[in-house]
Amino acid sequence: MATTIEQIQQLIQELGPHMQDIDAIVQTEEPSWAIQFSDETIVIIEAAEEPARMVFSAELGNANDANQHTVYEALLCYNLMWRDTGGVKIGLAGPQGALIISTELCLEGLILNDLQFTLKNFLKITRSWQGFVSQTVPTPAPLPGLGGDSFQMHA
Repeated sequence: MATTIEQIQQLIQELGPHMQDIDAIVQTEEPSWAIQFSDETIVIIEAAEEPARMVFSAELGNANDANQHTVYEALLCYNLMWRDTGGVKIGLAGPQGALIISTELCLEGLILNDLQFTLKNFLKITRSWQGFVSQTVPTPAPLPGLGGDSFQMHA
C-alpha cells in the first residue's frame, strides 16, 4: 500500500495537467507542495497522518489597522461555523502575523475529481477572504465564503 506522501504525490502529478489555471507546482523537502495559480494565489499542500490526509493552506495577507477589528471579528465568527464551512479555518501566523486559511482532505478513496473540486472550492473561499482582508475601509459584510451563492466543503 502506498504511503500518504506517495498518494499525495500521485494525485498532484495528475492534477497539474487537469487544472488550466495552475502556473507551477513545486515540491519541497518536507515534503510539501506549493501550487501557484495564474492569479498568483499559492496553496500549500502538506501530508498528515492518522487518518491519512492532505492539509491545504494559503496566506490571506494582513489586516490593516483600519479594518483589523472587523476582519478579526468576521474570521472568529467564520471559525465557529465549522458545520457550514466544512472545517475551513483561519488563524494568525503568530503575533502580528499574516492570516492563514486552511482545511483538510482525507485521502481514503480520494480520486482526482474530488481533489479538483475541493481545491477549486478552497480557492474560491481563499480569494473571497483575500479580498475582504485587503479592504482599506472596514465595511460590515456577510462572511466571505458564505451567502446566497456559497457552497460547503465537506472532506
